[in-house]
Parts: sequence; C-alpha cells; structure tokens
Amino acid sequence: MTPDEDNNIQSTVDAFGGSVTDYDRLIAEFGIQPMDEILPQIPKDRQHFYMTRGIMFGHTSLERVVEAMNKNKPFAVMTGIKPSSAEYHIGNLVTCNEVIYFQKQGGKVYFGIADLESYADGRLPLEKAEKNAIENVADLIALGLNLDNAYVYRQSQQKDVMRLGYLLSSHATYNMVKAIYGDHRLGVYNAAFIQVADILLPQLLEGTLPTVTPIGADQAPHARLSHDLVRKKFFQENYKFILPSFTYHRLIEGLDGSDKMAKRNPMSVLTLYETKASLKKKLMNAFTGGRTTVDEQRELGGQPEVCRVFDLYRFFFMHDETKLQKIEQTCRAGELLCGEDKKNLLGIVQEFMVSHKQKRLDALPKAREVVLERFDQ
Repeated sequence: MTPDEDNNIQSTVDAFGGSVTDYDRLIAEFGIQPMDEILPQIPKDRQHFYMTRGIMFGHTSLERVVEAMNKNKPFAVMTGIKPSSAEYHIGNLVTCNEVIYFQKQGGKVYFGIADLESYADGRLPLEKAEKNAIENVADLIALGLNLDNAYVYRQSQQKDVMRLGYLLSSHATYNMVKAIYGDHRLGVYNAAFIQVADILLPQLLEGTLPTVTPIGADQAPHARLSHDLVRKKFFQENYKFILPSFTYHRLIEGLDGSDKMAKRNPMSVLTLYETKASLKKKLMNAFTGGRTTVDEQRELGGQPEVCRVFDLYRFFFMHDETKLQKIEQTCRAGELLCGEDKKNLLGIVQEFMVSHKQKRLDALPKAREVVLERFDQ
C-alpha cells in the first residue's frame, strides 16, 4: 500500500489509548525491524539492557543514529508527555529510561509537552496542562535528565510546530489517516500531525539531524505517518528532511492481569507516588499466574512469562542479569514462592519510591523555572 492510496484498511492498533496483544502482526504491519539485527553495531558496553532483554524489541531507520553514536556526531532524541496527570506511572519509566540512555550516548533531548493533544483527546484545559507539565518535567529530572543538553517546550507555544503541523496535514487525506489511526474526531487527527511536527522539530531547528524517538508499541501509527509524510516530494525539496528513527518497546501490562495499565482501573496501575499501604496492597495482590496451592507450585513451578511481579523486575528493578536469571530459575523450579517474591520486590520498590520522591521535590524549582520560562517566550 502506498502512502497516497485512499482505502478502508484500518490499523490493528489505536495510538490514542489502545493496547497491543499481537506483536508479530504489529511488526509486519508497520515494517518494524528486529533490534537484534542492529544490536551488533552498538558496542556491548553501550547497549541498554532493554535491548538485550527484548523489551526494546524493534526499530525503524535507526542506522543513522547508531552511526552518530559510534562516531560521536550530533543527533537528537525526541520525546514528549501528554500532561493529563501530574503523576507519572510506572509505564512512563520505560520511555524515560530510553530517552536518558540516548542522552548519555550524546543525544540532545527535545521534550515536548503535548498540551494540544491532551485537549483534543481529553479536553484538558491548557492551564491545567501547564501545571501538570511542571510536575512531569520534575519527574524526568529526578530520573536523570540533564537539562544542559535538553530543549523543553509546549506544543501550543511552539509556533514552528503548529505551522509545520498544518503543512503536514495539507499533504494527507482523510482515508490515509483513518487507515493509520482508525475512527476519531478531527481534532485527534490534527493532534497526530502536531506529533509528527514534534518529531521533526530537531531537524527544523538544527537542519538535517539524525533523530530517534523511543515509543511504545501502541504508538507505531505515529512512526508510520511520520515516514509517509517525510517521503513526500514537498518536504524532501523544501525541508531536506531525513527519515526520523524510532525504537519500539513492549508495553508493561496491568498489575491485575489486564492487557494494559489504565487509570480507570486503579489496581492495574502503579504510580511513582503510592502510599506504603497502597503499594503493599497492589504488589501483594498482583497477578503472578501462580498455582492453586503451595504444593502444586513447588511441584509444577511458577510461570514468570505471565507474572507481573517478574515484569517489574525485568523492566525496572533488577538491572543485574545474573540476579534476574536466578529469580526466573528459582521461580520455574518452584523454589521461590509468589508471596516471598512479592515481599522481596516490595522492599526494593519502596526504597526506589522514597528516593525518587525526594529527588523530584528537589527538582521542582528547576522544573518550574524551565517550563514557565519556555512557555512565556
């Protein structure tokens, strides 16, 4: 299918609130390349454990960024947050960790506050988005973002983004965006064009520049729309854009066993600001796929492949590969029981959250200064 074809084929994933259950189909539909194929080009001491564990499972057009990393040449890493909440949840950490990883490899971070998308998708007032954005930026600083090599902006205040978004929309058809995104209000489609403009902003401001945008699997439609539009003759001739790069990560599933963490289902979501009581309740009730009885668990072993507790270790709280493998092996052997495993994780997560809360509190004045300064420009 060519980018200009009008058709009624609809994407298998909804980028505005959907989940992903069939990764093989997603990979085929969006032409995602396996991360394993490009991983040998990255020195082992510069590989993120998301890459080696299959969490960052694929990419598109990452070659230029890897080359820039290896040759210490300029590149950008673009990301953003829809400021619908003042609190990050644990799923947000995947993208944050990837962004900070690429920054440490030499990339300049472009961080977009997606206030226009928040309004289009959830009618969040721009004033509320501003307040939430300060909290979100403080979280990112606490997680390790270096503001000395970052550009923070708000969609509604970045005229270059709005202007480019309009031009991008004028080179698309209704059937084209419907095929990529499915049925939505026109304002949501407009937000998609603004997102493409966000992705292209580093090139717009700095010229031809390799740019990587780490995204969850459910955001694959944005990557496809970006590539379809950048290939258009108008943007090739007038802007000299090169294809932006994307990395794709798996989505962490709901603590309660559901496909996705969702705020409407509180027991599925782990925020970074749980009280001790709520954290204990959520972790001790997390889905593990455990057997019916202790004897059966010891005989048949656990199932870490479906266990949300093991997912938390794998995604966030166990960087040491040897220790992670031991947890998996003792679980499968029935030596490590679910209750014991949950208690071990509870202590680790509590320690992380106490430390993060303090770092975030310390970062708030700087976040407020950076956000309001940029917004007032």
